Amino acid sequence: MTHGRPRQRGAERGSGFQEAINHTNEAYEKLGRACITRKAIPGKYVVPIGIRRRGLAVPLPPSLAPLKTGDALTTTAFRQALAAGREGDPRAFIPESRGEPDYGGVVAPHGRGIFYDAKTTRRDLLDFDNLHPHQVTFLERMAACGAIAGFLVEFAKHGAVFFIPIQMVTLFRAARRRKSIPYHVCAAHLTPVRAGRGLVIYDYLPAIEQQEQRYGPDYACLCSSIKGATPSLTAPRHE
Repeated sequence: MTHGRPRQRGAERGSGFQEAINHTNEAYEKLGRACITRKAIPGKYVVPIGIRRRGLAVPLPPSLAPLKTGDALTTTAFRQALAAGREGDPRAFIPESRGEPDYGGVVAPHGRGIFYDAKTTRRDLLDFDNLHPHQVTFLERMAACGAIAGFLVEFAKHGAVFFIPIQMVTLFRAARRRKSIPYHVCAAHLTPVRAGRGLVIYDYLPAIEQQEQRYGPDYACLCSSIKGATPSLTAPRHE
């Protein structure tokens, strides 16, 4: 069952899913439904010893060297300068640890906060090895203050997308027997994300709203329901 999963319109797996989410969020903002942006990856440039520091200046190729202050620079010429600069640039960009998920913003009409990370898995489960602990902690903090927080996950093998609330992730992470969240648990307890219209490729906001109407904003009823249906979560571990 595909749960009404839309075609990705030429997008590939993995980064293609995030690109579809980017288009969806842009459409949400145009429609006044939400303002959700993707955060840039923080990092720094490391300059090798003995190399003169140039900050973030773009080295010009020989064809543009005669340019002086005030001269016009076309977009094409600037892109060529960037490409030339990358080839001869000794600096290395080092990504720093990210304490926040990829996406964050507010949902209309009351401006409620929303924070989530987008994941794609080709397996029948969401492996905890793919979840950064600092991001989980951040999402737990946001949920404790009333924000929508979790992971928007594409199960590529099943052609299905679910918004997994952070409360559900915390529940499974607390069970020592568990190192992942199975797809069948998501399919049994969560609302699948349906296809939208136009650039709203994955219309995930209605799925979140339906889940909260069913389980409450704190998802306490969801956790109770999963515990009742999954005895291994609460069973003692046998050494």
